Amino acid sequence: MFRFEKKQKIINAGGIKLGGQPGELPTALTASIFYIGHKIVEDKKKGTFDKARAEALINRMDELSDMTTNPFILDVVGASVPAFQNYITFISKVTQAPIQIDAISPRLRMETIKWAHEIGLSARLINNSIYRGVKEAELQNLKDCGVKASIILCDNPTDDTTQGKLDVLPGILAMGDQAGIEGALIDTAMPAWGIGVGAGLRSIYLIKEQYGDRGAVGTGIGNVSDTLGWVKGNFPKNIKKAVDAAQNAILPMIGADWIMFGPIEFAEFVFPAVAVIDTYILTATAELGTRPAVEGMHPLYKLVG
Repeated sequence: MFRFEKKQKIINAGGIKLGGQPGELPTALTASIFYIGHKIVEDKKKGTFDKARAEALINRMDELSDMTTNPFILDVVGASVPAFQNYITFISKVTQAPIQIDAISPRLRMETIKWAHEIGLSARLINNSIYRGVKEAELQNLKDCGVKASIILCDNPTDDTTQGKLDVLPGILAMGDQAGIEGALIDTAMPAWGIGVGAGLRSIYLIKEQYGDRGAVGTGIGNVSDTLGWVKGNFPKNIKKAVDAAQNAILPMIGADWIMFGPIEFAEFVFPAVAVIDTYILTATAELGTRPAVEGMHPLYKLVG
């Protein structure tokens, strides 16, 4: 489990490195900001927000990243082009982290990416996402705008099994190639809480084994956290935080290169949990000859040294 037979690709996504064999790189952590219901948002259409609180949250992400070496991505959720413009302009001045464009509407994604390209931010962008059903125009827009990184979503609406995800992946990777994507963040499309979560988890390992030479593999646990009502209904809030931390921390053990962990506020307990697990993994894989891809840039050096 701690070393894959397939050659593993290390990708560049918005300025950070992801992928490789377990232990080579720290797990990248993606946080959602300006999401639906986020209390710092004042007007979702205009994109007005509490800048002091937003800056404090982002600065804390940078601090946690420095403490652990785990890089991070900001998944920016927006409801309009003006909102995205306000959010991205602000973020680009506060941090150097990659900016992931998260919009349900293809038109909104395209217009936002085109604007960001025009102001010189293409190299920091990650598209969320390419999936079955994305139109040719959107793929061409990504290519024209020089966006090199994208989520490749293994969502199969007709078959939510592990095999169903594997069946659609080659075609979606081909779409990424058509769009000029060099940094593929392959997402196993974790569903809401239920029996389907097993396929989302198992797919991480199998995709790393079969397609690890094509991109970095991971998933988002937020859907599970939001719908796991049993914990919320029976235990205090601090127990829910422990469960969320555990859910995220198990993913690197199965091979995940990156995790979309949900609201940015979760960073406080997700970073230390994942950093500890990353240290377990490197100390295990060191016996197999694995070394950090960048000397000194791994939680091991922060937590054990």
